[in-house]
Amino acid sequence: MFRALFRNRIRAHAQRIFSSLFPQGYAGEVFLCGGAFKPLLKKGLPINDLDLWVRNRKEREKLCAALVARGAHLVQDFRPFCIKYKLEGRYVEITYHNVKDGALSDVVNTFDLAICAIGARYMNGRVAEAYLSEECWQAIRSKNVTVLDSYFCFVLLQKAPSLLRSLHRMGQQATELGYRVNANHERILWSIYWKDFNEEERRAAMDLYFETMVTYKGQHDEHLVRRATGLGYAPVVLEDRHQTKALPHVRLVPKVA
Repeated sequence: MFRALFRNRIRAHAQRIFSSLFPQGYAGEVFLCGGAFKPLLKKGLPINDLDLWVRNRKEREKLCAALVARGAHLVQDFRPFCIKYKLEGRYVEITYHNVKDGALSDVVNTFDLAICAIGARYMNGRVAEAYLSEECWQAIRSKNVTVLDSYFCFVLLQKAPSLLRSLHRMGQQATELGYRVNANHERILWSIYWKDFNEEERRAAMDLYFETMVTYKGQHDEHLVRRATGLGYAPVVLEDRHQTKALPHVRLVPKVA
């Protein structure tokens, strides 16, 4: 019963957001997921940005045009991740990930943290669907920042360079929400990083961390970086492949047990 009530709150919250974005409605389909729902988890917590998904390139261009028509201005085209706009003081990010024929649940299953596996689907002027995964519901009830099972599989099979970014986000989400970091899940991610990743894969994870969290988000967890580089922290300047900003580069040295 409580989960159903919370899902109704998700729907109402999403409808308010979309009504603010498009007071006259929007003739299309949009997925809103993740951080936009933080105020439902902790009263008074601000929304940093709105993360939107669409099914394909054509729908992305249509949504971008609609935002510009509303008065939004382009902040950054951060390929291959997202297009960032600012509208009435609020940041809106349209991801480059195409939902294609997937469902709302498929979108949130691509996330790393259970607490973010929450969303809504907007269709032609109204919220048509609200979603809350079981893992997200358990994370909310226990006030525990956990990693989605699907993400553990993804990291292990794909050697995903997003691993360090996820470790950063675990601590960040816990601090913002007043939750606890699941120590076991954190330990598993670090174990994968040192035992399953080779040096090249660890370097790719560090490069992605600096590109997305440090350069783009402006956030830097020095303790995480030191832990991820062992005793061999040696920054040098490399040119970002997307823009002229410089990124620190590091030599990765496995920790001695």
